[in-house]
Amino acid sequence: MIELLIDRLRPFQFRGKARLLHRLSPHGGERDAVVFGARFRLDLDDYIQRSIYLGTFEAAETRLITKYLNRGMTLVDAGANVGYFTALGAQRVGTEGQVVAFEPSPYAFQRLSRMVAENRFANVSAINAGLSDAPGLLKLYLGKESHNHTPTMVPHANTTETPVPVQTLDLEMARLGIDSIDLLKIDVEGYEGKVLRGATNLLRERRIKAILCEFNEEWLSKAGSSCARLEELLTGAALIEEPYEGRPLGLENRFFRLYYR
Repeated sequence: MIELLIDRLRPFQFRGKARLLHRLSPHGGERDAVVFGARFRLDLDDYIQRSIYLGTFEAAETRLITKYLNRGMTLVDAGANVGYFTALGAQRVGTEGQVVAFEPSPYAFQRLSRMVAENRFANVSAINAGLSDAPGLLKLYLGKESHNHTPTMVPHANTTETPVPVQTLDLEMARLGIDSIDLLKIDVEGYEGKVLRGATNLLRERRIKAILCEFNEEWLSKAGSSCARLEELLTGAALIEEPYEGRPLGLENRFFRLYYR
């Protein structure tokens, strides 16, 4: 009965939905869910996947990306996790567009790539690598006994470490033959500055039309940066000659900002 209720309510948003459904939902086990017309296999022990299952994951960003993306556009999903925004992007841009999803975590990438394959998303390229300011091999850190799979390249205490490959966005777009990006979504837990520095050519040549970027002071501080310094990269002269304009998503969301030209 609970699962039928969750399936019915998943597409709808209302005040108190997350609090209500997280209380009612199982906090373990695997469940199937159809999200944006795509079938996901989700692990309810993980907070992000449980939120996707309930239809409560990042509602403000979901509305914004839905409104922004149109057919034929190109989305780059940096920090794709299990593929929530990848699936949304694939639906919005259609067969005329494309989505490139970067995810360094072996655990999350296995789920991302399975979702892409099972839904036969020919317009999606899933890449098992992170993005940084130089190609190479870096450590990916995940909190021990974490029930929220949000690994980061930023070192911190009480973690497990996994070596993962990283690339630069400049080199990867050249390799894939992609000339411009309509929307770059970055959610990499404090490593956003490194991702942007690896896209210097694309930024200077104005080949990224809009950026939806996470601003998390706690993670940026651990990385030796800050929200103010990250904003400088996007609205100052540190990387680009013609800066982006920026706007917050509203009072309901304090972590993400949209920058556009």
